[in-house]
Amino acid sequence: MLDIHIGLSIWTVIIFILLLAVLYKLAWKPILAALDERTRTIKDSLQHAEHAKKEAERAKEEYEKMLAAARQESQDLIAKGRKTAETVRHELVDKAQKEAEVLMERAKREISLEREKALEEIKRTAGELSVNIATKIIGKSLSVKDHQDLIRQALVDMRPLIGEPN
Repeated sequence: MLDIHIGLSIWTVIIFILLLAVLYKLAWKPILAALDERTRTIKDSLQHAEHAKKEAERAKEEYEKMLAAARQESQDLIAKGRKTAETVRHELVDKAQKEAEVLMERAKREISLEREKALEEIKRTAGELSVNIATKIIGKSLSVKDHQDLIRQALVDMRPLIGEPN
């Protein structure tokens, strides 16, 4: 059945050993060199990837800092705008109040002046009326002194009517 040929087996072992020796001399070093090159390439790629990862993290941190700074700056600008608007509002309110006070004072002065004018007109008219009435009652003209005395007395009598103290 199975016959083992020792001569053939020896030749097979010899050829196998020779093949290994030839492969070792010719192919083993290039294979090892290729494996070493592949290992070095993988290490370089890993280092490059690690460096790129660190660079990306640094860029991300820088971006987040810039974003936080921009947010803070925008909040500061909004706060400043609100403060400016509030200041302007207060200034406008103060200005309006001052203008209202000035208008009130002016109106009071004008009312006072008009009151004085009206009182003077009333005094003048009352004096003339008093003289006319007295002239008609007495039936004669009054002297200048009588005229002045009559006007003074009429004014004294009219003070309570026009709201002046005696």
